[in-house]
Amino acid sequence: MTTWWRISRSVLIALWLIVITGTPPPAFGGNVLAVYPHFGFSHFKVVMPILNELARRGHQLTVISYVNHPQAAEWPNYEQLLISQAGEDQSSTTINLVPLSEHTPTRSLLTLFWEYIALHSEGQESCERLYASGHVETVLKRHQTKPYDLLLTEYFNSDCQLALAKLMDLPIIGLSTCALMPYYYDRIDLPDTPSFIQSEFVGFAGVLSWDERLVNFIQAKMLKLLYKYHSIRADNALVRKHFGIDVDVDEVARTQTAFIFGNQHYSLMGSRPQSRQFIEVGGVHLTSQAEQELPPNIAQFLDQSEVPIIFISWGSMVRISSIDADKLAAIVEALERQPLRVIWKWETDEKPKMDSTKFLFVKWAPQLALLCHPKVELFWAHGGLLGTTESVHCGKPMLVTPIYGDQFLNAFSVQNRGMGLKLDYEEIRVTSVTQALNKLNNTSYATRSLGISKIFNQRQNSPLESAIWCVEHVIQHGLLAAEMLQSPGIELNWFIYHSLDSVCLIFVVLMALAYSLCHLSGGSSSKSFNGNRRRKSKRS
Repeated sequence: MTTWWRISRSVLIALWLIVITGTPPPAFGGNVLAVYPHFGFSHFKVVMPILNELARRGHQLTVISYVNHPQAAEWPNYEQLLISQAGEDQSSTTINLVPLSEHTPTRSLLTLFWEYIALHSEGQESCERLYASGHVETVLKRHQTKPYDLLLTEYFNSDCQLALAKLMDLPIIGLSTCALMPYYYDRIDLPDTPSFIQSEFVGFAGVLSWDERLVNFIQAKMLKLLYKYHSIRADNALVRKHFGIDVDVDEVARTQTAFIFGNQHYSLMGSRPQSRQFIEVGGVHLTSQAEQELPPNIAQFLDQSEVPIIFISWGSMVRISSIDADKLAAIVEALERQPLRVIWKWETDEKPKMDSTKFLFVKWAPQLALLCHPKVELFWAHGGLLGTTESVHCGKPMLVTPIYGDQFLNAFSVQNRGMGLKLDYEEIRVTSVTQALNKLNNTSYATRSLGISKIFNQRQNSPLESAIWCVEHVIQHGLLAAEMLQSPGIELNWFIYHSLDSVCLIFVVLMALAYSLCHLSGGSSSKSFNGNRRRKSKRS
């Protein structure tokens, strides 16, 4: 009876998918376990299109997440196991958790250290929630009767969930929702070159100077050591606490990771050495569903505008209503002097009292549709990667005011690519805002943004197609796929990896040769000198 029901259920799901999509599911429909315990909606937003497409193609999905997927009910083969409480639903796009008082204006090593500590604490909290939810035991029990084929998860600030891959013997596909963290490079032998590759934690203008290269080098190595000897040990201890077994999640990551999807693209982040295991999927969240219709009030404001429009949005995490009064006054005064109109995302009901013919304040806006509208000519953002990517996709110049985290790197990437300018929060004054807006009026920024947009959008395969191919490849071939993709370099220690043993041997041989030559040369000179003295003595 049980076997018959499983077969019938699979057939019904397949027929249902054909009816609603017109596309038959793949013959090798997999059983995918996805674990995304981080609380951020913007993080989960990156993986949602991948999960949707896998469900559409007939794969069975079990998704453990903090965020409630608003479209999960559309798929009978999509099961979500939430680790958030009923009142903690993070499926809203207007979360606004971070007040502007928490901005981190400097990229000093001390600032980076405290950012790492904050990320570590968040990661451990997410892990505790994950293991306390009871869902881990649920999927482990299910695996005994209906094995999973793959673990999809996020590579961000913890790896405690990788114990599932070890216990179930599963290949792993990780997703980095920002530029890849420096401590994840080594697990797929991705070249880490601090001389020109700027870390996710920092950002510098243009080609790095000597002191910038030094800071970039120190922070990259420091963060790797902190993650290995602090975060990884904490993850291992947490696994031991809940399962009573010793698992090295770092070893699991190195030996069982098949691919890492990076939410980045060279048109924005720059060209850099790649590993076959690293797949650029920047823009994967830009689906047809993302281009929602404009609300009537926004559409009317756009239609009635006879001048360019600037869209101001500092993301779903930053409370722009917490802006300092002097900064707000400076922005408003500078904007009032410009021949443009303003659509401003403002999350509270209490809005600044301004000329409604020039300013439109909205709690929420369909950002992608708005940025791609022809009358919107400039985007003032905080530098979050999703918004930055959307602006690149639409080909719009940017003014970027980074607040924390990877936003500084993204802001400098925009500026270094000639698509916009970076304006630090503490530098906001009437004069600085006016100068930035006047400079961005130069047509070179719009031309450059449109050119890079074409490169960003013109790819051999779409980001979603690339991601789905990788997932289905690993479902078909399992751990063998991961084994074939892995570089031998992941098992070498740093001394041998950089051929320092060979360099040392060559150095010793060269030093010995130099010593021998000097000794022989010294001996010959001494004999010649003694011979000359004897000849002089005989003459005398």
